Amino acid sequence: MEENKKIKIPTEIKLKTEFFDGYGMQELIKTIIAGGISSLIAYIVYLFSHQTILATFIVLGVIVVSVVALTKGQNNFSMVDTIKNILKYNFMQREYKYIRGDFNKEYIRKIKKEK
Repeated sequence: MEENKKIKIPTEIKLKTEFFDGYGMQELIKTIIAGGISSLIAYIVYLFSHQTILATFIVLGVIVVSVVALTKGQNNFSMVDTIKNILKYNFMQREYKYIRGDFNKEYIRKIKKEK
C-alpha cells in the first residue's frame, strides 16, 4: 500500500525566476508591451507638441506605473489582480429570485399525475 507523505516546502523557494520579489518574466513582458504602446502614444504627442520632455515623461510614467501595479505582494496578488477581484465582486449576481412555496408537494403531485 502506498502512503501519501506530506512534504513541507519553505516559503522562500520560488517556482519561477524573479528579478526582484514579486516581479518575474511575465510581469516584464507586460511592462514591455505597455512601454511599446506608450511609446507610440508619446510619438503621436511629440508630433503635435514638438516637446521631447513631455513624450519622455509619458513613456517613463507608464513604465513606472506598470512596474508598481504588476509587482506581486506577500499574498501573491498584484494591484491589478486586486482591482480585477474588486470589479468581479461588484458585478456579481446578488439577487436570487425564487418562488416561495412548498416545492416538494407540487413535485409529488406532478409525479402522481404522470403515473
